Amino acid sequence: MMMATLDETLQKDVARINAERVSDEGYFKYMSVEGLDSAFAPLYSIATPSELKVWNKNLSEDAKRKYLTEFWESRDEDKSTPQNQTREQFYAAVAFANKEYRERTVPGWKTDRGRIYAKNGAATAVLRRAQVQRAPPYEVWNYPDKGRWYIFADRTGVGNWRLLVSSDVKE
Repeated sequence: MMMATLDETLQKDVARINAERVSDEGYFKYMSVEGLDSAFAPLYSIATPSELKVWNKNLSEDAKRKYLTEFWESRDEDKSTPQNQTREQFYAAVAFANKEYRERTVPGWKTDRGRIYAKNGAATAVLRRAQVQRAPPYEVWNYPDKGRWYIFADRTGVGNWRLLVSSDVKE
């Protein structure tokens, strides 16, 4: 019987960990406490107040993992696979928002446009208007499949976009 080489063993471990990370439990399994807190933070845009009140800074690391796993398992639209596309889409949208909608020192997901992007994904249609004389630049994001629209404006002229009005009753 031959022993596996170090490279083979490492490759198998990496493959196993990557396969684990597809599931909700595996996704959070190797995160640090800071990583778990970072994974929780943007949930404010999609979670209910009763779901949010369970989380606090005194939760143990295991309790945080369990909370996040159960939170995402409850939103999994296809429980027949270990992959949770809802979770993957949300965190991909948060990453995109952080890249595209950051305002100075504010992470993108915390800005108005970033929060809406993380919550709804890319708008089906976007109308952009540049500043004209004293009228500020604005954007209208339309989600006809969800029956929602959002109007943002940069009244400061320095990239601080704010949600002015929306058809979304939760906004």
